[in-house]
Amino acid sequence: MYGKLSESDLAQLTAQAQQQPQRLKFLIQQAALLPAMPAQMKVAANEVHGCEAQVWLLTKWHGDLLELQLDSASRVVKGLLALIYQALNGATPAQVAAFQLDALLATLSLDNMVSTSRRNGLSAVVRAITDYNHNGSM
Repeated sequence: MYGKLSESDLAQLTAQAQQQPQRLKFLIQQAALLPAMPAQMKVAANEVHGCEAQVWLLTKWHGDLLELQLDSASRVVKGLLALIYQALNGATPAQVAAFQLDALLATLSLDNMVSTSRRNGLSAVVRAITDYNHNGSM
């Protein structure tokens, strides 16, 4: 349900999110943890459509582990992408298939601050990752 995040990983993220007086600050801090995507990879072919802000996604399998690269023009969206990255980068196909974005956001008490349009965009990202999990290509 939470990708490859263990209960202790999830507890640590939850504690960090709840320590922040403002959830926005937490997301911006998470954004800073997302590995940089090279500018030459931010092309239309790697863009995820349906997102409020521009989002780029690259996926690749290394054996049975998923490798992700994610980026966004928006720091808040980038912070939310960082949470997906932590859950699914290095995940197995079974962990990717079982991942539930809404459950992760609810557990971190972020579900009420994510607008419907932003949630739809994040769902498009997760769907693209899941489709890659099933088909092996985007």
